[in-house]
Amino acid sequence: MIGRQAAEKMQQWHIERKTGVKGMCLKTCRLAWNIPAKFPSAISAWDNTPTKNKFTDPMTAPIGATHFWKGGRFGHVAIQSHKPGYIWSTDIPDKDLIGLTYYTSVKDKWGYKYLGWTNKLNGVDLNV
Repeated sequence: MIGRQAAEKMQQWHIERKTGVKGMCLKTCRLAWNIPAKFPSAISAWDNTPTKNKFTDPMTAPIGATHFWKGGRFGHVAIQSHKPGYIWSTDIPDKDLIGLTYYTSVKDKWGYKYLGWTNKLNGVDLNV
């Protein structure tokens, strides 16, 4: 699978108005990438990602890369869309749905701190 396909899967779920994603950002991103479960939370997945695979400029993230935020109990993860700075996310802009939003909306809406993006998820290299 390549990054474009993961982003397209999120877009498809958005169009279908897929529900059941409330609080399930890591699971939703994993399923979009077809990656098995490994870590219990988004923040745990980020913390277990090697430093060499972490990048801080959100505008350089390739399609399908995963973006991470620290906040709440579990953190947050979303997938880079085709448009720089825009992500496919669960619960933003609408609770229990997948939506396309600008990456700063996670901070604006929930107060979460942007950590960066990565080309790995749950220890799996993403083809981005």
